[in-house]
Amino acid sequence: MDASLYPDLHAPKDGYVFVVTYGRSGSTLMANYLNSFPGYCIRGENNNVLHHLCTAVRSLENVNFTFRRQAKLKPFNERQPGMQRIMETPKDPWYGAELVDPSNFAKAIFNDFVREILSPPPKTRVSGFKEIRWANNVEQLEYNINILSRYFPKARFVFQTRDAGAISKSGWWKNRPKEAVEKYIKDADAAFLACAAKNDASIHVRYEDIIEGDGTLKRVADFLGEDFCAQAAHNIINERLSHLKKTG
Repeated sequence: MDASLYPDLHAPKDGYVFVVTYGRSGSTLMANYLNSFPGYCIRGENNNVLHHLCTAVRSLENVNFTFRRQAKLKPFNERQPGMQRIMETPKDPWYGAELVDPSNFAKAIFNDFVREILSPPPKTRVSGFKEIRWANNVEQLEYNINILSRYFPKARFVFQTRDAGAISKSGWWKNRPKEAVEKYIKDADAAFLACAAKNDASIHVRYEDIIEGDGTLKRVADFLGEDFCAQAAHNIINERLSHLKKTG
């Protein structure tokens, strides 16, 4: 039923992969590696759009929605007197809230997200994206991961971290106070690892381990159930290292 109502959400037959990280962690390297698997289309950043969509879904958990949905399921004479007088009429300040189905809303907006934002090409079997802004809303990270796990078929998560000291010296981070950057990274790492520990469809990788050899990329391939290609892994790692030498 869901596949016919939300075809874009269900189109990638082998599901989704989300790279959860922050800037300068090697996320583009990881996305490049994931896209080396046949049938994968892992997009780049989208300015944290899914966080805002998850927040919209969360807003429907407000007590004024949930109370009215529960009341609607009861016979009229079993509803609270106040609800008997106003619910399902324009007298109710939340008129129509009892009709809202958060699950249908979530599936609809995520279906649109896949179609309009990810826009996977035909024959894509695994879709997804990498995003460096997950930690901007670290207090809602676990909720967001749980929502994506619930609504995106076969959702899997790659949590990618890097040493906070190295991050503070890299890219735009070096223009910010070192202590603030390191705190941001360490808080993000703690949240990432906590989420990964609670979600069986997750793997944690370190940037430092990736560039040391192909062992970590092989572990990612095994996690995803994909055939590991050592040559592809070496090419991607070497390309990254060459880039660092040219720009370092």
